[in-house]
Amino acid sequence: MESSLILRMVGLLTIAIGVTLVWNPELISNKPVPTDTFEAIERRIWWGLLIGFGCLFLFHHQVQPWTKTIAATGSSLLFGLLMARLIGIMLDGSVVKQWIYVGIEIVIMAPFVWWYFSVRS
Repeated sequence: MESSLILRMVGLLTIAIGVTLVWNPELISNKPVPTDTFEAIERRIWWGLLIGFGCLFLFHHQVQPWTKTIAATGSSLLFGLLMARLIGIMLDGSVVKQWIYVGIEIVIMAPFVWWYFSVRS
C-alpha cells in the first residue's frame, strides 16, 4: 500500500478514537463527571489532541519543508482542541468562559492556517 494511504487510514482511525473519547471521556476515566459546566467541558478538551493528530495524518504527508510541517501541526492540533471544546459546549452546556476560549483558539489558529497556505504555494 502507498504510504500516504496508510497515513490517511491512521488519521481517520485517530479522529474516530478522538471523537469517541471527546464524546464520552468516561470510557477511559473513572473520575466522576464534574457538576460545574466549565469543568465538565474541560475534561473533554485534551482528547481533542487525538482529533488534531488525526487531521494532521489525514491531510499532511510530508516532513520537509519544516516550516510547512510546523504550521500544519499547529493548525491541526488547535483545530482538534477547538472541535473538542465545541462538542463539550454542545453536550455539557454553554458558559461564557468557554466561548472566550473558543475565540482565543481561533485567534491563535488563524496565523498557523495563514502560514501553512503561504508556504504551501
